[in-house]
Amino acid sequence: MPLDQKRDSAMHDVYDPPPAPEIDWEGPGREPLIVSRGDLACLIALCLLLFLASAAFWRSEPIVAVIAAGAGSLIVMESWLTALGSFHRRPPLSLRARWTVFLAALLPWIVGVAAAVAFLLALFWASDRFLLI
Repeated sequence: MPLDQKRDSAMHDVYDPPPAPEIDWEGPGREPLIVSRGDLACLIALCLLLFLASAAFWRSEPIVAVIAAGAGSLIVMESWLTALGSFHRRPPLSLRARWTVFLAALLPWIVGVAAAVAFLLALFWASDRFLLI
């Protein structure tokens, strides 16, 4: 067996791996994300609903309202962009179907943030009622 073959078949240390073969690979090209007026209207409507819900809590707990509005706006943007990416890979959908996808992307987040806000408000209420400092 030639020395080169023997060296290649020998075991290598984890810290000294054999050289990897060079592969010419090009990543996928950039594709534009198409945003319609209806999609933008959906984003604005969802953000307005979020800010109205946060304003409702402003009088009782301002910090919870600010945290819910800030975290909620990031969640809305993430879900909106995810839904737009999904629309880009599928055939055109009706406006009602698009709204359904937006709301389906948001539903788990809405439940989670609402539960977190309810938990914080319950903690604040309990600490005001039962803890005497």
